[in-house]
Amino acid sequence: MSTRTWHLIKTSTQEKYGPLSHEDLMQLAAEAKLSPMDRLSDDGGITWLRAPMVKALQMDWLIQMLDQYLYGPTNIATIQEFLASGQIDGHVTLIHCVTGKESRLQDQAFYRDSPQHVRSAQTTWIGARWPSSERSEAEPHALQRIRFLEGQLVQAQQALDEAQRAYQILRQQFREQTGQDPR
Repeated sequence: MSTRTWHLIKTSTQEKYGPLSHEDLMQLAAEAKLSPMDRLSDDGGITWLRAPMVKALQMDWLIQMLDQYLYGPTNIATIQEFLASGQIDGHVTLIHCVTGKESRLQDQAFYRDSPQHVRSAQTTWIGARWPSSERSEAEPHALQRIRFLEGQLVQAQQALDEAQRAYQILRQQFREQTGQDPR
């Protein structure tokens, strides 16, 4: 058991959490509740790292969505959550950030343990390890609803990112053509 404590800033809401134990942080990762843009500090908030930079979280995967959008880096638990919520299927391409190897999700060993219709402690990995037997098999309805809404939030964030990129392109074109900033 680690005595290391963490502070977390959720990028989507700018809310701060902590101090969190190392085990609490690993649990958040196992439940796919850490975004690649979330920031973590283990020195009381003096320095901050993006979640994928914390090696213990094993956020080593990029998901190449069918529209070529890259999500990540993320961990196996999040990939399984996307699979369970129907946001991805076995045909998406995964890129392992450490090795650079590309493969189809359906070719990964953890895919067989992640059928789309099943989401439980037995089908969720913590990084590359199975979760402890202490986790409950049955999730209350509210937690299932939260997971569904989190999936919708990811989709909304992706759409917002695309809209912001399009806006920046249009804004730059306007500046180039008129020499002024749009109002």
